[in-house]
Amino acid sequence: MKFEIDQSGKIEQTNKNTIFCISNDEWKAVLIKARTKRQIQEIFRRNGQSRNFILFTFSAGLSCLIERSGKTGQVIIDQEYFGKEHIIAKILLEMLSKKVEVHFRRIGRKAMAHHRAYAVAIGKLKAHKILKLEEILKKIKMTEVGKRLKDA
Repeated sequence: MKFEIDQSGKIEQTNKNTIFCISNDEWKAVLIKARTKRQIQEIFRRNGQSRNFILFTFSAGLSCLIERSGKTGQVIIDQEYFGKEHIIAKILLEMLSKKVEVHFRRIGRKAMAHHRAYAVAIGKLKAHKILKLEEILKKIKMTEVGKRLKDA
C-alpha cells in the first residue's frame, strides 16, 4: 500500500515547530517543537557536525512517524531537500525497525498529508504525538554518525 508524507515547517526553521504527517485514507501526525530542534542543533554544533543536523533530524522525525503509524509498504516522501534524497533514505532505513520502500517526489498541495500537516501547524488539528528530545536522539544514535555524538 502507498502512503504519502509531507512536512510543515522546515527543520532549519528553528523558530517554528515541524510537523510530519503520513496519510492515505487515514492520517497520523507528529510534531517536533522549535525548542527541541534548537537543542538537537546545539548537540550537533558542539560535536562539529552542524551540517548534519537537518538531515538527521528530518530522518529521525520521519522514522518516528512511520513507526508510530504502523504503516508498511511504499512510503512517498515529499521532496524537501533536493539532491539529498539518497542520504536521507540511507539514514532513514538505518533508523527504522521495519522494512518500508522509500521514494521521494513532489506530492503537491492537494495531498491529504499536506493539508493535515498544515492544519496541525496552524492549530486547527492536533498532532497525535509531540516527539521528545530523547526519542529523537535515540533514533539519531541508531546511525553511525549518531553513535559518535557526545552529550547526546
